[in-house]
Amino acid sequence: AVAGAGWLAYHAGAMPISPRTPSPALARLLVAILAALLLAACSEPQPPTVSLYRAIDHGDLDQLKRHLHWGADINQPDANGDYPLHVAVRRGREVIVRELLRHGARLDVEDGSGRTPVFVALAEGRTQPAQVLLAADSSQDPQALLLALVEAGVADRDSLGLLLRRGARLDALGEGGSAALHIAAERGGLPLIRRLIEAGADVNQPDGQGRNALAIAEARGDRDIIALLRRFGAAAAASGE
Repeated sequence: AVAGAGWLAYHAGAMPISPRTPSPALARLLVAILAALLLAACSEPQPPTVSLYRAIDHGDLDQLKRHLHWGADINQPDANGDYPLHVAVRRGREVIVRELLRHGARLDVEDGSGRTPVFVALAEGRTQPAQVLLAADSSQDPQALLLALVEAGVADRDSLGLLLRRGARLDALGEGGSAALHIAAERGGLPLIRRLIEAGADVNQPDGQGRNALAIAEARGDRDIIALLRRFGAAAAASGE
């Protein structure tokens, strides 16, 4: 038995253990543990060298991860009321957006103008970050977002198209009894009206008061919009009189 143990120790590269000298196998184990501890210590990221908002603005993922590791609060606004997520979506930083969400960035925060991150993304035409935010928050209502964008005069084709693909309807009436085209006609946004019509909005859809977009434009006396709506088939007979 002793001879067999010696044979195994020999072929394992180990020497008989003595009370005073650790075996080479044990020494190698200790060295490996020490190396692992040193590696873990060295793998801790250095403190950030630029501000959190500068890192986000420039899309510097390494600096952002440093901030996150060292405890930056990503759910506090800056002096302008912008949260990190607002800045990230405005700059179109999809990877940064994902990293912020992974570390608990809130989706319901509002900037100094009362705009949520997803609204900012859509208003700026940043559809890739917008898709990330919409996928992360199932409570977002594409119809409400569509009407809010139109109310704000946003005419970005990609943003409007994204909301339509997610279920928003151009001719659905909102709580105020107006569809997207009625709101645009009331606001006087010629490029937006053209965009909505090109996307399929019904120029003769009546609002809650029975008026179509042409009747609204005529009440405002906006000749350019009146001409545009007529060119696309709006009928004065649908004015609600």
